[in-house]
Amino acid sequence: MSKEAVGYIGLGHMGSGMVKNLLANGWPVVVHDQRTQAVQAMVKEGATAAGSAREVAERCRVVLSSLPDPAAVDAAALGEGGIIEGIQKGGVYIDLSSIDPNTSKKVHAALAEKGARMLDCPVGKGPPEAASGDLALMIGGDAEVIEEMRPLLETLGSSIHHCGPAGAGAAAKLINNLVSCSLAALSSEAVVLGAKAGVDLDTLCTIMASTAADNRHLRITVMPRTLDGIFEPRFKLALAHKDLGLACRMGLELGVPTPLGSAARVVHDMAMGMGLAEEDQGACIKPLEKAAGVEARRRK
Repeated sequence: MSKEAVGYIGLGHMGSGMVKNLLANGWPVVVHDQRTQAVQAMVKEGATAAGSAREVAERCRVVLSSLPDPAAVDAAALGEGGIIEGIQKGGVYIDLSSIDPNTSKKVHAALAEKGARMLDCPVGKGPPEAASGDLALMIGGDAEVIEEMRPLLETLGSSIHHCGPAGAGAAAKLINNLVSCSLAALSSEAVVLGAKAGVDLDTLCTIMASTAADNRHLRITVMPRTLDGIFEPRFKLALAHKDLGLACRMGLELGVPTPLGSAARVVHDMAMGMGLAEEDQGACIKPLEKAAGVEARRRK
């Protein structure tokens, strides 16, 4: 696969980072987003603007997207002015969004009727890794398409995982985030309990990080950010809330109970009710602090 022009739809924290990485590695990129300011920022980086998802697909054989939820993917892919209206026969749509498997399968099938191919390819890690090409890619779709797209995929991520057929990548990402977002809530619960009990929180976190209680959120969210009251978003609480909801719904559809994930969803429900949607997912600690009547912060 040569470094042909690729399309990119959705220029949030993750999407803009991936576009910068593609440009830095010599891939021409045609971009679209409903927010003109986001498009203009990428044009300044060297991208070319398009007026619609359809135009992106008309101009590029390969189209990528990173969108916030299933409804946004459905609209961009299958709606009026969407990818399906412009995609070329033999073209490839790579959706990097975190959505439900059913929506992915629906888009896969609709594009197949047009003679196009699709990979559902949600990603792991965050904006810094998006910009550096160090993402983990979880892919659903045909192995042949993955191999055809490998040069592009290897620019985006440092690890590529073929999870199975259409929808399997989306399912794997929801399962991953079921655990990840639950750990964020559980680690927050632990330090609130520690604060209420009068335990030094740095000491408590050091102990936990050295035992089986260790987890990535403890080390990259709670210890360096939450304990200092830093809630500037890296992964918005609204997105964590959405992913937990989709994961629990998938469990319900498949007859798999998700009691722990559902409990974490309740914590995120409470945080959403407090108006914390645009803060980092670490802000799920705030309703727990409010209920306990204590603030879990580092001693100055």
